[in-house]
Amino acid sequence: MLSEIKNVRIEAISACLPDKILSLTEYAPNLITEKEVKRFVKNTGFLTLAIADNNVTASDLCQKAAENIFCIANISKSEIDALIFVSQTPDWYLPATSHYLQHKLGLSEDVLCFDINEGCSGYVQGLYLASVLIQSKQCKKVLLLAGDTISKITNPNDRATRLIFGDAGTASIISDSADKNIYFNINTYGDRYQAIITANSRHRTTPPNTGDGHLCLDGMAIMDFTLNDVPLNMQKLMQFADVADKEIDYYICHQANKLILNALADKIDIAHDKIPFAAGTTGNTSSASIPLLLCQNRYENLQKVMLCGFGVGLACASCIADLSDTKTLDVINYGSSNI
Repeated sequence: MLSEIKNVRIEAISACLPDKILSLTEYAPNLITEKEVKRFVKNTGFLTLAIADNNVTASDLCQKAAENIFCIANISKSEIDALIFVSQTPDWYLPATSHYLQHKLGLSEDVLCFDINEGCSGYVQGLYLASVLIQSKQCKKVLLLAGDTISKITNPNDRATRLIFGDAGTASIISDSADKNIYFNINTYGDRYQAIITANSRHRTTPPNTGDGHLCLDGMAIMDFTLNDVPLNMQKLMQFADVADKEIDYYICHQANKLILNALADKIDIAHDKIPFAAGTTGNTSSASIPLLLCQNRYENLQKVMLCGFGVGLACASCIADLSDTKTLDVINYGSSNI
């Protein structure tokens, strides 16, 4: 789905990490030895992982990031018209975690709240829905919270997931603008739903009837998707927006791992540093990885940037936006006392 949303911008972005940053051997000594770390880091880029305590949820991390935006970016809670919470690790099956966050943040009872059950592509999909609300003129500012604690649903004995995923929460303010537009392309490939799945975690038995609710990945299917479907999504978006590669400052992609991002850069024939990797100390933080990277690197004057999330669904969501006046705040830790 290709779409142009007019008169909308990302006003500010904040990110929060859990207090624990653990080495791979600290976190999973049963899965990797010190001798294996160097080779693993060379392939994935992950040296340490950000791991939330058992009593810290994705909504806790997002709440902290949101409070940071209200404190630092000179935005009042009374200005928020809608709250969107993007996560695949909500606090409960029900109620929607967005409702709980409305209460915890002290937002008005007039605020529209809803959850989006999306992961890797979730930030851009949430950005699209927030932008539609702004374009409708029913909302002037939308609080978009994207975060996950995927570490809580990985199998302690599964090297393919346990050594890759970290936790984070983010907050973004989406607001109206007199002169900025965002171009989107969102694609869904539901025939490949089993490529990333928590099999048998709710009410449907998943063929071939394996899995115990932990996260399962089909690495080959994901790589094939990344090298074939994702580039096509990005190319169609650039054609739709009439933007050439040389005009794109950076491609800010979901931080799946370093190997995948380098392979994607090679596939679309751009330099590796145009798809930055900044998740080496945090791990793959799912829906939070794109806004987290923007806060980690704090780029200045990004006139044209492509944001691209891809993964679970399978799904791919990309957009081209002007972030030249977006406030990206320093990453904070959950235990920080200055908020």
